[in-house]
Amino acid sequence: MTEDDYVSALVKFIGEEFLHGEARAELNETTPLMESGVLDSLRVALLLTHIRDEMALYVSPAKIDAHHFKDIRTIAGMLHELSQESDEQGEKA
Repeated sequence: MTEDDYVSALVKFIGEEFLHGEARAELNETTPLMESGVLDSLRVALLLTHIRDEMALYVSPAKIDAHHFKDIRTIAGMLHELSQESDEQGEKA
């Protein structure tokens, strides 16, 4: 998946699972997720489960902080980086 693919998937998931009405329509890749209250600790856990189950990526506890979950674009960049690392490790095996 490209970084833009991750952005699209995350906007869809976060919008459908965590937001309703006008808030869903206003969600975009740069919406501040923590500051605006879209993400809290429970929702981060649900998002991580979705990432693991649907995108087959594991986000280490070291990356679970406000910096890496600032907005959808930031999360997508982290996921794209993780997928590349995963691909490289798969090639070495």
